[in-house]
Amino acid sequence: MIKRKILAASVAAVVGLALAGCSAGGDGGDSSEAGSTTTISVSHVESSSSITHKTLEAVADRVKERSGGSLELEIYPDGQLGTSADTLQQSASGEPLIGYTDAAELSALAPSSNLDVLAGPFLFENTDQAQTFHESDVFAEMNDALAEEGGVRVLALNYFLGTRNILGKDAYPEPADLGGVKLRVPPIDSFTRTTELLGAVPTTVDYTEVYSALQQGVVDAAENDINSMLDQKWGEAANQLTMTHHFQLFLGFAIGTAAFDALTEEQQQILVEEFAQGGVDSTAENASIESDTLQALEDAGVTITEANLKAYRETTKSYYDGYPEGLLDSVRSAAGM
Repeated sequence: MIKRKILAASVAAVVGLALAGCSAGGDGGDSSEAGSTTTISVSHVESSSSITHKTLEAVADRVKERSGGSLELEIYPDGQLGTSADTLQQSASGEPLIGYTDAAELSALAPSSNLDVLAGPFLFENTDQAQTFHESDVFAEMNDALAEEGGVRVLALNYFLGTRNILGKDAYPEPADLGGVKLRVPPIDSFTRTTELLGAVPTTVDYTEVYSALQQGVVDAAENDINSMLDQKWGEAANQLTMTHHFQLFLGFAIGTAAFDALTEEQQQILVEEFAQGGVDSTAENASIESDTLQALEDAGVTITEANLKAYRETTKSYYDGYPEGLLDSVRSAAGM
């Protein structure tokens, strides 16, 4: 389990960058009047029964308490405010909105950040390495580039749901088994590229429609972490789960720099600390129930197959060829590999 004390480095880095940005355009602390309440919407696509949503409710409670009621969060689950891409664009345009997102999606706003390398296949070996990287100077520099070029700041990107696997009509123990398979992926380049390297056909379907797409044969398979698969009841529509462990996504929450800079320095600090702590709590909770989740899927009639990970890694290793020389080594070194 990840301990609370490891948050200190990333919190200091994020807030330090934020306050440096404030000083360039005036004191961000002057834009929120004393005694007033600032309300920020928080959007995500998970269900209201998910660990993510329950974690956010706890985050919102702590934010309100620590800010003395000057800062409140209104949480909208199930994609009520739009897709993650929609809310990210709204945040970047200045809306007071915190959106659920991932590294690849953020990188589209700021290609120079190279954040999308974090969405690559088989990047790290475990969640502890991913968290170590999240605390590193290398990640802080990526976040700095994102804020400068993309107009969005990461509050926390350590909501690790576990590795992603493939649920479909058939098992896919070898990469060759995916040849021609219509695999549902989000409309993100890293997913598309990885899917194509595996020989499958990347097929875009909105997250809220994956169940029906599997049921109706619009797609043959979908990939996700197992807890989300169970939460979304995908096992009712497809009953073959292949444990490919192909992605460990950096998921979390980001806010537009305009909305962030309008907060007081204390409010900024509170947001960063509590969203980061939420990531620690959410990650630990997801990890603690993985074995129960696998059993629940089996009890529901899902057959579980282990993939040939060596073959999958070999098939996808060229994914990283297009990145700047030394980037992959730098990222893995920062993760303690």
